[in-house]
Amino acid sequence: MSDRIKRELALVKMAYGEVDVDEHLGWFVIRRWVLVPGWNKESTRVLVLIPSGYAVTAPDNFFTDPDLALANGAKPGATSGPVEQYGKQWLQFSHHIEATDWQPENGHDLLTFLVGVYLRLREVS
Repeated sequence: MSDRIKRELALVKMAYGEVDVDEHLGWFVIRRWVLVPGWNKESTRVLVLIPSGYAVTAPDNFFTDPDLALANGAKPGATSGPVEQYGKQWLQFSHHIEATDWQPENGHDLLTFLVGVYLRLREVS
């Protein structure tokens, strides 16, 4: 499965620019995710954990800079934290894909998961 993850991470890098990748392929960080107006900053880092059962198992949740908030200073809905992941603090967004909706055999991949992240971060709530 590591070959698949490496191919998908190459696509993530092409789509999102600078990406840090765990040497064991357990996570990746998009260094600069541009945010829409309504947040307290213009961009954030986004951390995605790659589950050990990937691609059969979809990624679950995602994480941003711990200081990400709405423009009015309120904490975004369906978040918790800060939480520690790999020695750093993050704001955890609850973001789940139902097993019946995740179909890696039909093209679902890390980019598909990131579409969900994109849609959630456009909500600004």
